[in-house]
Amino acid sequence: MGKEINHIELNSKDLMATKKFYSRLFGWQFQMFGDNYAMFKTSKKGVGGGFNLAKKITPGTTTFYVTVQYIPDAQKKAVQLGGKIGQRKKAIGGGMGYWGTLKDPHGNLIGIWSQK
Repeated sequence: MGKEINHIELNSKDLMATKKFYSRLFGWQFQMFGDNYAMFKTSKKGVGGGFNLAKKITPGTTTFYVTVQYIPDAQKKAVQLGGKIGQRKKAIGGGMGYWGTLKDPHGNLIGIWSQK
């Protein structure tokens, strides 16, 4: 079995309006993390995600995050396979683990997440 997608990230110009829309449309539960980020959960076991506050929304800016054991190792392997390193390992805060990004050989941005 392959690595699991654990988080999807989108942008929003108005987090309160976004929360209202998706709560009413899909019944998603939201939790604010500061003034610029709203996390959502689709169900107890379903994939969740978050909305970044952004001034401009550009189609195609959705990022999904794949769970990996160690971010630098995943980035190194991506480079070996023709990809590139994006954001190096960075703490999320609040005990929520670490994140980074890589680009596939076509330039698609892929988020990666690890607990350690």
